[in-house]
Amino acid sequence: MQTDQEIISSNQSFYDAFNKQDLGRMKAVWQDDACARCIHPGWPVLKGYGKIIQSWEDIFNHNQHMEIQLSDVEVVIHEDIAWVSCQENLFSIKTTGVQSSKVHATNLFQRVGDDWKMILHHAAAIPIVIPEEFS
Repeated sequence: MQTDQEIISSNQSFYDAFNKQDLGRMKAVWQDDACARCIHPGWPVLKGYGKIIQSWEDIFNHNQHMEIQLSDVEVVIHEDIAWVSCQENLFSIKTTGVQSSKVHATNLFQRVGDDWKMILHHAAAIPIVIPEEFS
């Protein structure tokens, strides 16, 4: 379905902006609206476009060599709202080597004219479960 592909493309644009640490691309993905929300893992809710974009600028300025690869991507569309549920597989290069973590994300998009703009990004770390015999 064409609309599913549009949503997948909009969602991928968000992760491309992240992987390239491209603030201009990140700004283009988000709906410039006071109702927009962003919840980074372990952060309080960021309300409004300005605070959200500032958070991405801070992340890009303080975290080098990060990449997200997606898995388990699911799309749901209802009229002019769509959401994407996915697993973010985050890789970062540190002085101690490559670190990886898994995060579950829900991204909400709203149709604005012919485009789909992000209005919510909610990411939560997936806990590492250690089997009892190792704890």
